Amino acid sequence: MNLYLDAVALRELGQDRLAIEKLNEVIKADPKFVLAYSELGKTSRKLGDHERALAAFKQAVKLDAWSFEYQFNLAQSYEDMKKLPQATDAYARAVELDPNSFDALAKAADCSVKAGQYARAQAFCQQAGEGRSQKLLPVLAKAYEGQKDYVRAIGVYERMLTPQSPDPNVLVSLGLACVKAERYEQGRDALISATQIRPQDGHAYRHLGYCFIKLGDLDQAMQAYQKAIELDGNDWEAYRGLGVACTLKADQTGDDRWRQQGVRHWRRSLDINPDQPKRQALEKLIRDNVR
Repeated sequence: MNLYLDAVALRELGQDRLAIEKLNEVIKADPKFVLAYSELGKTSRKLGDHERALAAFKQAVKLDAWSFEYQFNLAQSYEDMKKLPQATDAYARAVELDPNSFDALAKAADCSVKAGQYARAQAFCQQAGEGRSQKLLPVLAKAYEGQKDYVRAIGVYERMLTPQSPDPNVLVSLGLACVKAERYEQGRDALISATQIRPQDGHAYRHLGYCFIKLGDLDQAMQAYQKAIELDGNDWEAYRGLGVACTLKADQTGDDRWRQQGVRHWRRSLDINPDQPKRQALEKLIRDNVR
């Protein structure tokens, strides 16, 4: 016990490496001393030695499977090491041990989304209850989007908006969810609002351009894409979208000068990102539209 108390004192004094040496001595003398494993895990985690921390917390949980603290620390170590499915399972076990722990629920939901376990994330969010679920709305929205339930995701984003001071990040997320749900008018309105609050958001302008294309307003689409390019001259997706708008304008007006512009924009997109998705399809479009 004296060795353990010495180790704790060293850790509190910031002498973490010496503390680890003492803790290893404690564990060698008593391999079932669970407090030593817990302290070893916390000290190792503080030093960024995640492998040692994980091993220590695993042993602590093995020795005391009913400790919420040890289980939560184990989950954090898994998360530190980007082992998200294991982190989710460990946080879920922590929730079982203390169903009232909002931190464990929130972490379980967040790790579930990051691990692609969207239905599980939704369940954790809903388990939080109405009184606490407001803080988990961003995670719940991602969980719905991950399940391609864009209508429910839209509803969550709408709940997150406050009329007095709407968050432009939420407006952009709402706009994208509307696009995925093919609610282009609503998406357009959300993205316009986002650009009014944050006029330097090229990402929002690019998606706004797509909304305008789907709504048949090619002039507005081109303006939005051009604004995105003005804000970021290397936005290859904006150049690609602008090329689409120009070629559609050529079809609409019969003026092949628009088509030539579209091809130039597509080529510029490929220059910026030659490894972009669907490159072969774009190269075919260029060949088909060269006059």
